[in-house]
Amino acid sequence: MDDNQTDQSVSVVTVTKLRHWPRLVVVSVGSALLWLIEFWYQYYVYIPGDFGSAWVRSNSLTGATLLSLALLLSALFKWRPRLAGHYRWRRNLGVAGFAFISLHILGVLQYYVGWNVFSLFYTWQPFENPMVFGLAAYVIVLGMAITSTEWMVRKLKQWWKFIHRFIYLAEVGIIFHALLLGGPVLKTPPGYVLYAVGGAAIVGQVYWWGRVSKLRQFKNVGFLIGLGLIVLVLALSYVAYR
Repeated sequence: MDDNQTDQSVSVVTVTKLRHWPRLVVVSVGSALLWLIEFWYQYYVYIPGDFGSAWVRSNSLTGATLLSLALLLSALFKWRPRLAGHYRWRRNLGVAGFAFISLHILGVLQYYVGWNVFSLFYTWQPFENPMVFGLAAYVIVLGMAITSTEWMVRKLKQWWKFIHRFIYLAEVGIIFHALLLGGPVLKTPPGYVLYAVGGAAIVGQVYWWGRVSKLRQFKNVGFLIGLGLIVLVLALSYVAYR
């Protein structure tokens, strides 16, 4: 490769990186504003003056809402295929959600258990200790966050989609972790926002699962996986209710 070709390649890479900066700024600033609103409500309205619990709840609600937005975009892109080229918005929102969930976990360790990690897992029965649901979901989302760069997409190739399909299993863990531990906070405005965004994402996912499965005469692997997840959610819901 001669010098001109090298200069052109460097220029293309530089222009590509610069083109992504506005989106990263919007996602970063928007996520920070969402967290500030969440924290303000938790610290000044829900339980005034309790910094530790406000930190834990605001980060969990912000992270779960951002992850739900990322999942909702997946459904919206299928309704409007012309928007599918903006998939990086979905990926950036997912990574931002992971970051706030990580801050939520650090807050739990700092303010609730004094960094005694083992005290969180006093039992591995998930309905007695919803932390088990949270741990399973976090491990999956961690793997997705690590593999969310363009470099990892190129390296993993077909394995990338396989890894990222585990988000649906992580979603189950997040739902039950939140429902079993959320309590009254989910009956506040931030909780209703999370219900609305998360509910819309789930409706979109179920709709496209049914539509695609019907087009393929219910003989595709995705139909069986989706059916298995629905049965799993119903079974877990029954056990949780009992």
